[in-house]
Amino acid sequence: MAGAVTRGAAGPAPWALSAAVLGVVALAAAGCSAGSEARPEAKPDPRPSRTAPACPEDGVVIKGSQVDAAMGTRAMGITLTNCGKHPYKVNGYAGVQVLDQDRKPLDVKISHGSDVVDDVGPEPVTLKPGEHVKAVLMWRNRVTDATRPAVNGAFLALTPAAGGSRPQLVRELIDLGSTGKLGVTAWHREGPKPRT
Repeated sequence: MAGAVTRGAAGPAPWALSAAVLGVVALAAAGCSAGSEARPEAKPDPRPSRTAPACPEDGVVIKGSQVDAAMGTRAMGITLTNCGKHPYKVNGYAGVQVLDQDRKPLDVKISHGSDVVDDVGPEPVTLKPGEHVKAVLMWRNRVTDATRPAVNGAFLALTPAAGGSRPQLVRELIDLGSTGKLGVTAWHREGPKPRT
């Protein structure tokens, strides 16, 4: 019958095909082909992420959590941890700057406090090595002025205090709409609580 598949003794045995395929795969995995060259190692991504792997010179590291978005209101927790070997004193508010994709500062008004979470104000805290404090950044993604383009930040430059040490970068979308405002709460051990 035309087109029918017949099994005969002319073809290789199924186990021989399997062995041949496994041999080719093994050679490819081992890099034993005649034209193989050493592959260059992948370079690490220089862009900052939500977590910083090393302890900076001033002995503290600042990390951001995921943004919580609801009804146009955004909230993002930040944590400052003493990663050094000595006590570290903190009192007040983080220094915050919103940067664009090219890491240039955007025109954003940073205010202390928030109308979403209770901010009881600054309190002096001394962190032992390994201890941390928390704060919250809050903004609204709202267009209040059609003539003003929406502001979308790509990075946050954060310091333990305004005008403090070298900023630590956190990659995050900061979609302020046309409001141009971002609020920050003071550092506290447990962090601020949502208003009820």
